[in-house]
Amino acid sequence: MLKRNLVNYVKNKDLIEKKIGPFHIIIKDQIEGEADIEASFGSVIRTLPGHFLTLIDVVYIGQFSFLEEKEVNALYVDGSLFITNVQDNDDDLIDDIIHEIAHAVEDKYQQFIYEDGKIEEEFLLKRSRLKRILQHQEYDIEHLDFLNVDYNTDLDVYLYKEIGYDVLEQLTVDLFTNAYAATSLREYLASGFEEFYIGNIAFLKELCPYVYSKLNVLNENNEEL
Repeated sequence: MLKRNLVNYVKNKDLIEKKIGPFHIIIKDQIEGEADIEASFGSVIRTLPGHFLTLIDVVYIGQFSFLEEKEVNALYVDGSLFITNVQDNDDDLIDDIIHEIAHAVEDKYQQFIYEDGKIEEEFLLKRSRLKRILQHQEYDIEHLDFLNVDYNTDLDVYLYKEIGYDVLEQLTVDLFTNAYAATSLREYLASGFEEFYIGNIAFLKELCPYVYSKLNVLNENNEEL
């Protein structure tokens, strides 16, 4: 139902359609910034294994109120990517695409990724350390639940707006690949996915060994996983 509503949102607009490799791209609004759509998607195609790319049915690029309401640049919903058209450069667009494909990979291989509990355990240990760090810095966090691995609005808003990602990045440099990774288990995995493919894979292996291990297997692909 959610996907149907989102697709209806862009119907009857002046749309431009492109086919770039396996990607069916529908452009609702032209890019604002220096990003080149063909170059960016071409880079993604060269970077990710083919069995990840085929998880995406369609990509919508434009201005969407639901992205603005969530204060995010992109969203993955049931095989579709919705990406803002405001992109400073190719790197920004590539980052958004790969991050959301990470969520598609998570949906497809969820059992393999999480069934042994290792990534969740790794994440919660880091969350516990984060809580101690913030307590030491005298932040008022007693009302926040650091043991809930799912997305929580109160925690997200506090990390983003009360602490700020720039400060959080400095406090968690030895814990997370980036500040946003602390938000939830899903974002921990997606941020690790970004690091694996467009970041420093050796850094990921050292910092998040269980995320690295799972992604390393998935990179080689096994449909039977």
